[in-house]
Amino acid sequence: MNNNEPLEFGKRLKTLRENRGIKQGKLAEMLGVSRQAMSAYETGKYLPDTTLILKMADYLNCSTDYLFGRTEHENYETKLEFDESLTILSKKLRVLPEEYRNHWLDIFIGTTEWLKQDLNADVCFHNSAITLFLTFQSLVNCCFTSIKKKQNKSYTDEIAHRQRSKRFYFMAGLRRALENIDSISNNCVEQTFNESSKGDE
Repeated sequence: MNNNEPLEFGKRLKTLRENRGIKQGKLAEMLGVSRQAMSAYETGKYLPDTTLILKMADYLNCSTDYLFGRTEHENYETKLEFDESLTILSKKLRVLPEEYRNHWLDIFIGTTEWLKQDLNADVCFHNSAITLFLTFQSLVNCCFTSIKKKQNKSYTDEIAHRQRSKRFYFMAGLRRALENIDSISNNCVEQTFNESSKGDE
């Protein structure tokens, strides 16, 4: 057995439980174990027996491989969704000129590396950055929709008004996301500066 296996198992067990909004005591009750035992499993102190692991996977709707950190897909359905999304992304990227394609791949890889860092202190930062990206994506889609409708001469005054309202909404969202990132980054820098200043005293 890998020495890190109980720790990875416990970490994923706790994350799945919390993501599903289940209290530790409730999950322990459903599985027929004590809360102390559940705590020991989640902290990686002990690994449950095979029967209990299977019950956990069934109750949390995940695979045992996911619990042990052998896959990043919680279950078969999420793997199918991921594969489908990857296929769509691959098709989209293939039509881009090589220079742009490589640029976007660098962005995707860099973003993935950043998001997978398991630093609780960065959760707010990650959420704000994702919000910024998704809002920008919505703004771009809004613009492309307008362009297509203008090209096929279906861009009516009503559609123009609706698209203008969407643009204002997305721009306001971008400003809010940037303000959040600015606030978080400022706090990070100031906190680091203050801590280093105290160390110099």
